[in-house]
Amino acid sequence: MTQHGIRSGVLKITCSLAALMILGLPLTARPARASVAPGVLPEASPDSLITLLPPRDGEVVRQDKGVAEAMEAAVNVDLIAAQGRLAETKAHIEVRKSEIEMIKAKVKLAKEQKNQTEQLDLERQIKVKELQLKVLEARRDMRDAEAGLAEARRKAAQVAAAFFGKELDLIGKRDDLIQMRSVPAGMTNLDGLMRLQNEIRDMERRCLETLKEVAEKEKSAAENEASVIEKRLKLQEIQLQLLAGPEKK
Repeated sequence: MTQHGIRSGVLKITCSLAALMILGLPLTARPARASVAPGVLPEASPDSLITLLPPRDGEVVRQDKGVAEAMEAAVNVDLIAAQGRLAETKAHIEVRKSEIEMIKAKVKLAKEQKNQTEQLDLERQIKVKELQLKVLEARRDMRDAEAGLAEARRKAAQVAAAFFGKELDLIGKRDDLIQMRSVPAGMTNLDGLMRLQNEIRDMERRCLETLKEVAEKEKSAAENEASVIEKRLKLQEIQLQLLAGPEKK
């Protein structure tokens, strides 16, 4: 049985993390990794059963689990940063709204005093402030999406680590079965063999269920990533409007 289907995803995670640390890039820039599930299972003869979760080396699985746990810790850092920046942006929005209201009050006073020059200048200030507010609101939406992405990635890494833990337990049970079959006393203990085989089948089922959950969490993370990119495109559009000036938006 080849291990490339499962190990390719782990290698991609390791390489991505190493590259990010070397380049000093934020972890949110990390690409999605491949699935931990093998793409194609080996064939079995028509009168035998296919092993739906092929055995892997225990040391490799422990390394995979360590990578998943490191990924969870990394995205926790992302999540805290995103939540902090979201809170800061919300505060800036409230400040900008207050500034706009203050200028509007000055506009009203200028109208009453029939000071048209002052009124026009203040109205131009309002347009600039409103465009700045629009940028901040788009930034808030982006930060909110970034927090959602970090949370989705955290959950995906968490479930992946849980899968590798269950896979290690399964490896232990399979080793017990091999050991039991290797000694005469074990081969004559039919009840014990049957019980152990049933336990292994149940553990295989639970591992596959967890793999399904991993795929679902990764799908959610991919959807959140698309949302982040969409919000960044919107922010870029509004930032360009700000650079062009309120009269050209």
